Amino acid sequence: MIYLVLAIVFSSGVFVAMRFFKRFNLDNHQALMWNYVFATVTGFLMCGRVDTVPELVGEAWFGLSLLTGFWFIFTYLLITASTQTSGVTITSLSSKLSVVLPTMAGVFLFQETLGWQVAIGIILALVALVLVVAGGNKSATNNNRIHWWLPILIFFGTGTGDILMKLNEQRNTSDDMSFMIAFIYMISMLFGIVLVSCELICGKSKWQNKSIIGGIALGVINFFSTFCIFQAMRYFDNVVLFPIYNIGVVSLTALIGWLLFKERLTWKNYLGLAIAIIAVILISTKL
Repeated sequence: MIYLVLAIVFSSGVFVAMRFFKRFNLDNHQALMWNYVFATVTGFLMCGRVDTVPELVGEAWFGLSLLTGFWFIFTYLLITASTQTSGVTITSLSSKLSVVLPTMAGVFLFQETLGWQVAIGIILALVALVLVVAGGNKSATNNNRIHWWLPILIFFGTGTGDILMKLNEQRNTSDDMSFMIAFIYMISMLFGIVLVSCELICGKSKWQNKSIIGGIALGVINFFSTFCIFQAMRYFDNVVLFPIYNIGVVSLTALIGWLLFKERLTWKNYLGLAIAIIAVILISTKL
């Protein structure tokens, strides 16, 4: 249970860090690149392990981790584009509603059971996520034409990412989880370096030293968020883990926004949080 709680805390910290990125006008792509740089360094320092190329390629999770590393940064780029065109509310909602995909994958791919309490809890969880996220301030991009294909891609992208994490966890037969996570982040880092380099060469952005500081903060938080969720997967089924995790992140982020950034909660937010508590209780009957 402690890993699940820590995963919720660190994942909420990722959203808080990104909020500060906007406040200090950081370059999102450069901060993302440095995030993966320091997440990679943190992971390799924790495991204290260096494999040769043959040993690395021989790992059961090697091929899948390449796809996962690309998928991490690909999904982030979709989220960035969707935020600018469809607004924060629709983008966040699409991301969090993706809890349906790993939950259903737990039933159809991993032979996990789904009792009636959990089924009702999942339905209430989706209702709670809609109320908590959509009940906030509307995005300032209402004048722009909404590109519905981006939120749809984010829905499938985020959900697929969660499923890939579960598959990687199952293929990792050793206890050295931090090494695998560090390698996944290293792949994301390489894609990030290519992206930022192309933007700098083409003159689409200018180098920002302050993005390094933001990347350090986000990188450490991001690594421990992923590390804790991987550890939690060893103790919980998907049908239990991901609904509680997503509800917890949305609820805690809303609370932090109210306390730290003085964001006002609407009646929909409060109703969503109440329903979320009920959903967690029902889903927890499987624990």
